[in-house]
Amino acid sequence: MDEVLLMANDIERRDYDETEILRIMYTHNPWWLSGRVPISKAPSFKRRDFYKLLKELRDPRVTAIVGARRVGKTTLMYQLIDYIVSRIGSKRVMYISLDDPYLKVDIRLLGKIFDLYSRYILKQPFSEITDYVYIFLDEIQTLTGWELVLKRWFDLGYKVKFFVSGSSSTNILTGGAESLVGRMRLRIVFPMKFLETVRFHMANKDFERRFDRVNWNLREALKTAILKDDADIFYSALRENINALAGDIDRINLLLQDYLLKGGYPEIVKTEDLYLAAENLKTYLNLTIYKDIVRIFKIRDPIAFEELIAVLARECSHRLNYSELARTLGLKRDTLKSYIYFLKTTFLISESEYYSKSRAKRARREKKVYINDPGIRNVAIGALNEYLLSDVTELGKVVEAVVADHCRRLKFALDPTSEIQTFYWKNNRYETDIIIEMFQRPLPIEVKYREKIDKRDLKGLQEFSKRNNSSFQIVVTKERFDQEDRIIFIPLWLFLMIC
Repeated sequence: MDEVLLMANDIERRDYDETEILRIMYTHNPWWLSGRVPISKAPSFKRRDFYKLLKELRDPRVTAIVGARRVGKTTLMYQLIDYIVSRIGSKRVMYISLDDPYLKVDIRLLGKIFDLYSRYILKQPFSEITDYVYIFLDEIQTLTGWELVLKRWFDLGYKVKFFVSGSSSTNILTGGAESLVGRMRLRIVFPMKFLETVRFHMANKDFERRFDRVNWNLREALKTAILKDDADIFYSALRENINALAGDIDRINLLLQDYLLKGGYPEIVKTEDLYLAAENLKTYLNLTIYKDIVRIFKIRDPIAFEELIAVLARECSHRLNYSELARTLGLKRDTLKSYIYFLKTTFLISESEYYSKSRAKRARREKKVYINDPGIRNVAIGALNEYLLSDVTELGKVVEAVVADHCRRLKFALDPTSEIQTFYWKNNRYETDIIIEMFQRPLPIEVKYREKIDKRDLKGLQEFSKRNNSSFQIVVTKERFDQEDRIIFIPLWLFLMIC
């Protein structure tokens, strides 16, 4: 048995029945016998995240896949396993769910599992393997000391590639920060973007080709327009490429209404019934609160924590004074800030800071808070129903949150080397909803999801641009599509298709 399997001598020893452990291992890995991954585990539709992860199969570093509960991390793992099984071999990959109640995995049992895999499945020691085998460890945060195990394996230099998953970035980053420096690569998985839900529902090769071409063309045009300080480049590309989707616009708009209600969690995207979608999202939210936050972060007042989530959902897309909010909830300000941090690290919310080059000024000013997924936001306030679509005020909050979320993703796609963050701006008279910095230039965005947009609605954009020298400005609208000088009006569906 390899020396790494002996690393937990100080942990209380338990007796394990090898036959029973092997039986559970075979249950986790049915492809060892069948030679294929069940289609229910690895669906044919693949998100773009899959192709990014595929490039890491030969990277010796540990790949950590993190994201909110039920966001699709395990599905991505199974799809990678399916790829490995079909192209490399069914015995050269092992999957273990570390929160399996029958296994109750600790470090020593994990070592035993590795030993059994080596002896009975691979039938050779890890030290003698000449090409990669792949080990997938799901819900890694449930295993105390996981980072020490993986560090030891990495340092041994065996041909073993680890993929791990977790529901909290804090557990992965703090656990691996010191032990796995230079040894771990973090991949964050979010709920599906709008464009991914469209690809899922309209899955055919012709549409995908047209869609991917439009998506790439518009991203490149936006990048060029910002760098050359020329709004006309972007608007011309929008006009030219919108025609490629002309026959699909009605269907895309119907899918948009669905997305604004239900959001982008993969299982929810597949669920047509709104009541069932709401019930499932409630379950996701409760599991996240009580299994991923209250238990892991040892929240002392879970009732106040639930009230905080409800307040943040109601005030989504609004600026919040944390001192006043803490008083309202009967919490200390530092406790509230900790709760906000926990919600961010489990990917439920995001903050938007005041736009300023001064970090001190940004820290002092109020922050906007967004619930990242519209379905979670709507279910948190009991509004996941079609009445929301006719409530201008509530729908406006949802749309701005969706635009902010997609802006962060767009920035990551086009300019990933700098801080992935959104900002807002205001003075005594005017405000700008969203600012993203790309290529060291601010791009201000106003969200006006309604029929009529008047001159006053544009004052915030114009005032911000005069003070901050932006290349051009964007207004995200319900239907309007045109250009006025350096302001480009883009329908919501089209803007989201770029991101």
